[in-house]
Amino acid sequence: MKQPIPTSRESVPAVLVITTPTERKAEEDDRTAEMTSLLDTAGRSVVGRILQHCDKPVPATYIGTGKVEELARLVIERGADEIYFDCSLSPRQQGNVQDVAKRAVYDYEWLILEIFAGNARTEEAKLAVELARAEYLKGRLRRMWTHLDRQRAGGGPGGSGFLTGTGEKQIEMDRRLVRNRIQGLRDKLEGIAGRRERVVAGRNECFKVALVGYTNAGKSTLMNALTAAGVLAEDRLFATLDTRTSRLPLERHHNVVLSDTVGFIRDLPHGLIASFHATLSEVREADLLLHVVDSSSHAMEQQIAAVEGVLSQIGADHVPAIVVFNKSDRAYSRTLVGSCKKRYRNAVSVSALAGNGLPELREAISQVIDRRLARLTVRFSAADGALGAFIRRRARIEDEQYEGEDAVLTIIADEALQAELREHPKLVVSA
Repeated sequence: MKQPIPTSRESVPAVLVITTPTERKAEEDDRTAEMTSLLDTAGRSVVGRILQHCDKPVPATYIGTGKVEELARLVIERGADEIYFDCSLSPRQQGNVQDVAKRAVYDYEWLILEIFAGNARTEEAKLAVELARAEYLKGRLRRMWTHLDRQRAGGGPGGSGFLTGTGEKQIEMDRRLVRNRIQGLRDKLEGIAGRRERVVAGRNECFKVALVGYTNAGKSTLMNALTAAGVLAEDRLFATLDTRTSRLPLERHHNVVLSDTVGFIRDLPHGLIASFHATLSEVREADLLLHVVDSSSHAMEQQIAAVEGVLSQIGADHVPAIVVFNKSDRAYSRTLVGSCKKRYRNAVSVSALAGNGLPELREAISQVIDRRLARLTVRFSAADGALGAFIRRRARIEDEQYEGEDAVLTIIADEALQAELREHPKLVVSA
């Protein structure tokens, strides 16, 4: 079994294997650039590269015997210590390549998991990553005991001797330990999820806006530009894994909160999506998404598609969204940005770092809220101070009159508050 990727920031020489179908050959440079950036985040330097067009991956080694032998020669020639594939490998494929190349072999999924592990700060993020890693390793335990298969001599017919029996027993013991650990992690995360859901539910009086986007699109920088959150904003992948929520000041609306969330990436491992279920509830329960796009990237369209794919996976594709084309001062192609903006009813160009376009973005958010608001007249007993305070806290008061013992308020209320007010037994509501 391979050892986990070392966490030291010292650069480790590695060979990168890029595997793309023939019809997607044009994506090779983008895939290489992204994998190189991911490896740099993990403290690895790419000293060699193998390209293979895999229309149908080879079951035993994914890239075929000839390419594996070429890979083995390249790692020796370049002095590489590790090998990284840009795809997911089966335990068998991983082990077979490793046996030939004599170097530790890692796949795309494990690399993402390790980067998440290195960036996790809160208890929730750490537990979520640990759960995803345990799920990933669960199917790879047998590789830890393959050395026993070479010690079957004298084991009797069929090689079912003492050592093999010990190995099989140890595998079952390890599997049981991993299953118990996974269940323990799930239980802890479910407890956190319950608390988070109560917190999110407690924000019913607020209009909830969530930032989503491809990793390193500038979400945290935009969060800081729009609010006083002061979240970590670094020019590297997955700099932030933990959700941060802050009040979003708008001229016409006062009960608005903005949440920053974990960045997405192509082929985000299913285990991570499942593990970060509680964190991603901020996205699912939002009233509005700000889909932040890195307009300085020539892979902008592919990144938009990747984010939309993840939103669909987590059940958030129904949430209304404003597409925010960030880094407009460094746009890769203004023509491409213009073309993409035409596809979306709500789209704004900004530079979160320079502050360009932020007033337009605030107005776009306000207009979405305006469309969900209605003007109502509510009548209730003026002596009911608690009810009056509730209405004033949740709604915008446009007019206040008193008729005898009744208070008559003209208010602006969102959809959720409208429903609550119409069902309240002590209120008379009219449009």
